[in-house]
Amino acid sequence: MSIRVLHVVDHLGYGGAPFVVKNLVERMPHDRVESLVCALRPNPKPLPIDATVVTLESRKYSLTPVRLIADLCRAERIDIVHAHLQKAFICSLLARPRLAARLILHEHGPIFREGTGCVYRWLLGRWGSRADAIVANSRAAATAMKRTIGNVKAPITVVPNFIDLERFDPDRYDRDEARASLGLAKDRFVVGFVGRLDRPKGADLLVEAAAKLSGRENRWCVCLVGDGPQHGLLKERIRRLGLEGTVSLAGLRENSAVALRAFDVTVVPSRREAFGIAALESMRMRTPVIVSPVGGLPELVRDGVTGIVLPRLDAGSIAEAIRRLAGDEALRTRLAAGAFEHAGKFDGGSQVNQVVEIYQRLMRGT
Repeated sequence: MSIRVLHVVDHLGYGGAPFVVKNLVERMPHDRVESLVCALRPNPKPLPIDATVVTLESRKYSLTPVRLIADLCRAERIDIVHAHLQKAFICSLLARPRLAARLILHEHGPIFREGTGCVYRWLLGRWGSRADAIVANSRAAATAMKRTIGNVKAPITVVPNFIDLERFDPDRYDRDEARASLGLAKDRFVVGFVGRLDRPKGADLLVEAAAKLSGRENRWCVCLVGDGPQHGLLKERIRRLGLEGTVSLAGLRENSAVALRAFDVTVVPSRREAFGIAALESMRMRTPVIVSPVGGLPELVRDGVTGIVLPRLDAGSIAEAIRRLAGDEALRTRLAAGAFEHAGKFDGGSQVNQVVEIYQRLMRGT
């Protein structure tokens, strides 16, 4: 008999955790695991997932899903609840006393969040011991979970994120066409960013770095791919710094592989990052990466071998790393080759097997 798993996630917008849910669900051995997905609130442009998806009409901070998760588990005879992101964690932990199902908490990065993150960590410290198993996407995230929960009874397993290697195949995409789709000239040196435009992802630091590079030469440009709450602020900052002809806001793109194919260098200037899926995608597209020295990024990128890890996170360090790569084609080629090979290890095979083993262990009660 197959194991029935309910993946609970805050929402299914285009982002790191929803893509992890999609990858896990679609790569599961369907003869052994039946997957359902529950999004706690709707998204105007949900990520398509090849599975049964239930979307609840709850507000961002509503606890209504607590009862609905328990009801759904009973109706669908769920064996395991696999929760992703902070609201899914809290609602699933509160529902735990009503559940016959086992509970897995899958940490993707909110453990490092500022602002509401302190409330999340307090609640996790209070109720986190109710979980039957914990998955973290990096050693940094696992350490933070142990520190936050304190008396951790459940085993913590590090399961790195993974990507679709067929989709992130640089030979599938033409660079000139990719650049044309983003409105970029063929002859420019393109420094790119892919991610949510918010403070944690650090796109503002890349804009400040662009200002430090501005005026040196006219052959390079910066392209920011994504959307988010900092869009207006970034647009105004670009205008104020006189960078309209140098820095572009390309908006959200469904296939980040196309954008990454257009770049000469990708910058991941995150202030907080549990794993760094954008860095991994860039590495597999043979686009050299510059990453911040935070969270799980130094675990993913080996400085000088598969990319550049900044010595510190500031605009000056980013600008210096860009100058270094822009002026050394041999270094770019060497880093791209090393990154491509390393990223091939994140194909999902071993990661899916790890998760299936956790499911089976919970069903055995061991």
